[in-house]
Amino acid sequence: MKISIIVLAQHFNLTLKCVDRIKQYTSIPYELIVVTEYDSVEVSRYIEHDYNVHVIHNRKSRGVAAAYNQGAAASSGDRFVFMRDQIMVNEGWLEQLSGCLDQHPNASIVGPMMNDVSGAQGIPIVYQNYEHLYQMGDLLAIGKSMTWTRTPRLVSLLMMMPRHFFEKAGGFDERFEVESYEDDDLCYRALSMNSDIYIAEGCIVFRVQPPHAVLGDPDWYNNRLTLNRAVAISKWGFDVTKALYSYKRKVTVSLCMIVKNEEKTLDRCLSSVRGLVDEIVIVDTGSEDATKEIAASYGSQVYDFEWVNDFSKARNHAFSLATQEYILWMDADDYLLPEDAAALQSIISELSWDIDAVSMHYYLDHDLHGRVTASLRRNRLVKRSCGFRWVGFVHEYLDVAGTVLYAETGVTHDRKHTQSTRNLLIYEDMKEAKAVFSPRDLFYFSNELYDHGQWERAIEQYDTFIASPDGWVEDKILASRRAGEAYAQLGRLQEARHKVLQGFAYALPRAESCCQLGYYELSEQRLENAVFWYKLATEVAKPIEPNARLDIPSWTWLPHLQLCVCYDRLGLYEQAHYHNEIAGGYVPDNPSVTANRNYLQQYLIY
Repeated sequence: MKISIIVLAQHFNLTLKCVDRIKQYTSIPYELIVVTEYDSVEVSRYIEHDYNVHVIHNRKSRGVAAAYNQGAAASSGDRFVFMRDQIMVNEGWLEQLSGCLDQHPNASIVGPMMNDVSGAQGIPIVYQNYEHLYQMGDLLAIGKSMTWTRTPRLVSLLMMMPRHFFEKAGGFDERFEVESYEDDDLCYRALSMNSDIYIAEGCIVFRVQPPHAVLGDPDWYNNRLTLNRAVAISKWGFDVTKALYSYKRKVTVSLCMIVKNEEKTLDRCLSSVRGLVDEIVIVDTGSEDATKEIAASYGSQVYDFEWVNDFSKARNHAFSLATQEYILWMDADDYLLPEDAAALQSIISELSWDIDAVSMHYYLDHDLHGRVTASLRRNRLVKRSCGFRWVGFVHEYLDVAGTVLYAETGVTHDRKHTQSTRNLLIYEDMKEAKAVFSPRDLFYFSNELYDHGQWERAIEQYDTFIASPDGWVEDKILASRRAGEAYAQLGRLQEARHKVLQGFAYALPRAESCCQLGYYELSEQRLENAVFWYKLATEVAKPIEPNARLDIPSWTWLPHLQLCVCYDRLGLYEQAHYHNEIAGGYVPDNPSVTANRNYLQQYLIY
């Protein structure tokens, strides 16, 4: 990979210092091109001969954009570095910048951190003199080597970019004369091309303030800003600098699915996303029904994949086949309701530049009237260039980092298959093979045992998971509740209470746990105790954790309906009626609410 460094030389003394530091602190191969703006050709020749670099001499200033383009035209590198002579590089600077382009194929421009600039690149540092500043370079970079952060904007004092991007973008726009706005204009074009811009946090360079370009006119730069801002508005129709920080665009989407024998649900799933996605990738793990034909009828790309008892391998394979900017994943028994499809369309049409993933609700269960009764969140739409991977043989999860948008829309799940032993058998095979179980594996193995009614074994595995030092807090809370219910199924209510209460060690009481404890008390006719727990369920605050699992009835109507039962048995009919009506406000068509209302009429005095 050949790198061309193009230096715009406008100040003789700074140019010599700049070139000296490039030669001193650049260890990987490069070619150096200096574009000079000096009246004297002898000065340019001095730099060329004494420093053994390629010099392009201009007798008058052409401006930053034109000079950079001139240097690029004379360069042979695969990557360009554009820099002003007021920038002093530091040890490892070029490795940090080039490493970003190596690690992020979608990166179009990368820049350093530096002093005395605005925006995200600025180092907030006070220094006595430039020597003092140079000495602090290594300290400022501690712990940040090969670390890159996306940004919508970079200054053109130092930028690195691939040649193919520079040529595709058309270089710097020379309508921006002298300096200013040529960088914002290029950054806006980069984002419009759906590529990313990065700051290399481990690349620390230093800016030395040059003398005023126009002696006797301290306002020359502000005047130039005003003129070039007018050029930008004429070109784009708006102030491009402001637009960079609020940049949104329509993105393209690949739907990726893994399927097997899904002829009962696949048509519903695919029809619900018709018009939302730009390609459909279907990985089939061995269907023997009409699944492939249904997929093909939607223009899907269908690929066969040998099933190896590993969901992540199949999903990662599907992701590897996607070609669009973002990936939407769904299962065949998922679908979008019309209102959720419209909300997702709105997100896709105007997605902010910095979003790596979109988290959406996952509606797991509904009552007879279509109201959601159980939900959680999933990172549902992810940026393909981030390279996020699925983890886990079974009950896999998508390992996501970066900026997440928490959207108030969701995917509806409607299982049509009967309870399968497939996942349980995978875990049993892992156990037989003495595989190492992660905390997540322990939790989901416990869930499989629970779902198959193996109460004793489920309790044992839940206890192992809860006792482990690792594991997600939300999983620990649910494990304590499910272990409690397993004890209850065995008729061991006291142990069930203790196990549910164990979850309170991880977070404030949740409505689900309170309702569970209330039910245990009510089943033994400990009515005052039941009232305590059900009332607490109506008072606790919802968790602030956005990915917390929620049983919607426990947070709305269920504790009030149960309080109606408790107060009726205590002979407190007014209170029973009060809570029944609150429950009815949530579920007016619930038959229990109607039956309670009719029953309580005989005890109420109007």
